Amino acid sequence: MEIKRLICYSLFVLVLPINTSAQSDSTMKFSLTEAQDFAVDNYFISKNAALDIQAAKKRVWETTAMGLPQVHADGSYQHIPGEIPEFDFGMDSLFGYVFNSLDDLGYPPPDGIIDTSSSGSNAIAPKNSISYSITVSQLIFSGEYIVGLQAAKVYKMFSEKNYEKVRIDIKENVAGTYFTLLILEANKEVLIHTLDNLKMNLDHTRKSYAVGLVEETDVDQLDLTVKRTENDLTTIENQIETMHRMLKYQMGIPSGISVELTSSLDHLITQNIVTDSAYAFVLEDNIDYKILDTQENLQKLLVGLEKATYLPTISGFYTYTDKTNKTNVDFTINHMIGVGVSWPIFTSGSRNARVSQARIEMEKAQNIKEQESERLILAARQSKYDYQTALRKYYNEKQNFSLSEKVFHKAAEQFKQGMISSLDLSLFNNQYLGAQLSYATAIQELLNSKIRLDKAHNQL
Repeated sequence: MEIKRLICYSLFVLVLPINTSAQSDSTMKFSLTEAQDFAVDNYFISKNAALDIQAAKKRVWETTAMGLPQVHADGSYQHIPGEIPEFDFGMDSLFGYVFNSLDDLGYPPPDGIIDTSSSGSNAIAPKNSISYSITVSQLIFSGEYIVGLQAAKVYKMFSEKNYEKVRIDIKENVAGTYFTLLILEANKEVLIHTLDNLKMNLDHTRKSYAVGLVEETDVDQLDLTVKRTENDLTTIENQIETMHRMLKYQMGIPSGISVELTSSLDHLITQNIVTDSAYAFVLEDNIDYKILDTQENLQKLLVGLEKATYLPTISGFYTYTDKTNKTNVDFTINHMIGVGVSWPIFTSGSRNARVSQARIEMEKAQNIKEQESERLILAARQSKYDYQTALRKYYNEKQNFSLSEKVFHKAAEQFKQGMISSLDLSLFNNQYLGAQLSYATAIQELLNSKIRLDKAHNQL
């Protein structure tokens, strides 16, 4: 395969078409920074990460509410079919004897226990009645609650760190696609200019062949070069369309909306040529390290949560109970205050097993954090080396491309003068397009390595 045809494959990214119901003919313009910020706000992964933070906040409140006063109401309706027996409150009855004897001794029955007035009922139960109660409870002490509340807060921190990582990854992906689009556009312009020159040379060669100044093979060779260049141009145009769909997908923009890039390639190159000595790596500032550290803290709290199951749970309560219909004899206790204690004393070793499992998971989290910390340090160093290499390559390929362009244009003039053949011109053309490919690749490596450098040093 000729070098110039590699242009069609080096920057190609396969993207499935994204279908969406939202259609529009409008155009949105974005600089690189604007595109990154828009994607952070609108890409579905970023939206979900933001929703995870909201869910974590609700989980913190859910756990907090468990330690606040709780109010619970109960009610029931009762109906007794058929005849209901009645009490006899005379002196010859048991109840009458007991209650009247207490009254004679100066100890009348409590209010509501018995009412012998004419308006009362001597039935053993009301035929229809509604019973209701309200209970107010308050958690006094629970080790699981205390540790669980801390764990919920750490989980919220984890959600926030994950959102930050998602934001960084989205900005990195959008930048890579943005760079590729600009480079493809630059390659397209070079191919258009080259194709125009080749077509002029082909027209000149055909006229020369018509008067017998050149061979037919010169015309055929040049015609073949033109067709291949046209195919390369068509391929790049398709790649540009594909990368536009990719960028809109990454930014959360419907496919019917056009996107225009306002940042120039030259400006981005100048902006991303920096002195890497200004980059000082601080492990604790790296987002991956922050996430690992939060995971370790969460595992530590889970160990504490399992240990807290050894402690008792203490709660207090107040209950008010009453009925809508009562008989003369009613034993309903309206007010009740109490304290409840729950303390699992022996669980056949199941709690100890859960504590051991939690400790193992904590040790695994610590091992991962230690190993990943070393990897992050090495990655930061490698990002500096990669950037330095990409910068040197960029300068070299820029000079090579400039020289190759100069040689090609000189060869085109020589061809018009009949000093070189069409085969020679094709070889110079391939050399020129190959230099263009190398230069485009060097630009992309420079910009991408700068993005990785920023990401490794928490500056993206």
